[in-house]
Amino acid sequence: MDTLKFYFVTWNVATKSPGQDLNALLDFPSQFNKNKPLPDFYVIGLQEVKSQPQNMLMDSLFTDAWTSTFNKILCRQGFIIAKSTRLQGLLLLVYSQMKHVTHLRDIEAQYTKTGLGGMWGNKGAISVRFNIYGCSVCLVNCHLTAHEHLLADRINDYNTIIKQHVYHVNETSSILYHDYVIWIGDLNFRTDYPSDDSPTAEAIVAALQKIEKDKYTNLLKHDQLNAVMETGEAFSEFTEQEIRFPPTYKFFIGTDEYDIKRKPSWTDRILYKVNANNYENVTLRAEVLQYHDIAHYTVSDHKPVVGLLNIKIRQAFTRSVVEDTPRINARSAVRMLSAMMPPPSLDTITTANIQTEGFAFSSGVLETAFDNTCQNVSEPTPTFSNYTEKTVEFAPISRVWYIGDADFRTQCTLTPDIVVNPSDWIGIYDANFHSLDDYIAYEYLAKVTLPHTPTDVDLPRTITLSFPVGSGVRTPGFYRFIYFSQPNGDVRSVLGISEPFEVCSKEDMLVSTEQNEQASTSASPGPAKPTTSTTDIFTDFTGLDVAKLSRHFSNDLSID
Repeated sequence: MDTLKFYFVTWNVATKSPGQDLNALLDFPSQFNKNKPLPDFYVIGLQEVKSQPQNMLMDSLFTDAWTSTFNKILCRQGFIIAKSTRLQGLLLLVYSQMKHVTHLRDIEAQYTKTGLGGMWGNKGAISVRFNIYGCSVCLVNCHLTAHEHLLADRINDYNTIIKQHVYHVNETSSILYHDYVIWIGDLNFRTDYPSDDSPTAEAIVAALQKIEKDKYTNLLKHDQLNAVMETGEAFSEFTEQEIRFPPTYKFFIGTDEYDIKRKPSWTDRILYKVNANNYENVTLRAEVLQYHDIAHYTVSDHKPVVGLLNIKIRQAFTRSVVEDTPRINARSAVRMLSAMMPPPSLDTITTANIQTEGFAFSSGVLETAFDNTCQNVSEPTPTFSNYTEKTVEFAPISRVWYIGDADFRTQCTLTPDIVVNPSDWIGIYDANFHSLDDYIAYEYLAKVTLPHTPTDVDLPRTITLSFPVGSGVRTPGFYRFIYFSQPNGDVRSVLGISEPFEVCSKEDMLVSTEQNEQASTSASPGPAKPTTSTTDIFTDFTGLDVAKLSRHFSNDLSID
């Protein structure tokens, strides 16, 4: 694997609720192309999600209808909500395939208000940044000032966002410093004509009806965004794929008919920036595979715009290269050791040595990685014998835990390069968790005393963390541990996920014990075999479909 596929959606939903099926919006495989692979990430940016000033507190406490709908669709397909953030009507959702979750580093969200001179969040931008496989990625969703004659305000909005959007990760403290920046949203740039030769909205609509083969070049000559990109006033750092779809604004809601109160315009856009030469050992690149509107959605006065991008990641380098190779562009994201995860070679991904290689895979993720490696066997993969990544490996849990058990604890091994922060924590999650924010219970690593290791010896450290009785697990089922590195309250990295383990009720323990006793008394004469309360309970999860076994799994997924 040397590329990642990102699918983007930007849509101004005009305060409406989802009224149409959204599967087509996400380009899911149909009966005609069932084998089409899904993207690695879905990034959904909405504008004008219903939000009133008096509802701002409620907005922060409860999931909106759009998020609930996307969750129900994507989480059923195995996607995890890596991060979601909201600023009044602006909403940004980032979904990741499960196999990438343990490689997400330095996840951080940020926002900038530009409404009412920066006092109000009805206009502005929200973003999510993270590192993945050695590259830094910044995803921005914005809603800029409206109206054709307020071009100067839109330019000012952009420059304000660039200036005020600051991240805690020093090497990528600005949006433009990242290896990849994808900027989506309702940019609100309109079509602009000389005052002495300005056509009416009716004339523009008539001209659109005569256009053949998606050739909008003549109309796009009057696009304000293209003009300011050329002059360098705004977005000059970005690239946009050729537009081959009609203006996405403004329509009568419920129809495909333009509302001629406004001149039809391409307000909804997807732009991208690549700092291609940030590293000496690889040239980064982005390839746009799709860029178009989806015209049959009519719940808003805007049409949604989607894009599919392939981005190249850094995979073929060793520790010595990482440490000794200087960055060419010092302004942009410097190398992030914590984010680099090379794909394992066929020689090193055997079952016998998984424990020693330091990979933080669950069984399902490991199988996927092995399959991907096998598919690319024709391409030589370098060995990483002297390479390390910040990872945490959880020890297998070989027994069943019981609700209220005083010995509810986990043991994990940290690679030598991990610096434990007081705010690092381990969370207990449902085995079929759908969001990194859906922890059931957690404990900080600050309560753990790390084993003493001589400073001149780079050795892994094994720690044990106990969860107090009644720490939150009150329902029988299957769960996981997740280790988060959190140097401060704003930045978070996923360093490891455990395999599923089972939690039972005390009643289950009694029933199991009685069954064991009955089995031992009815057995044929001979030496009695030792019995435990975990007899006939699965403890080996290899090949096990946890979703079907979980006692609190619902086929009708609800993530509200």
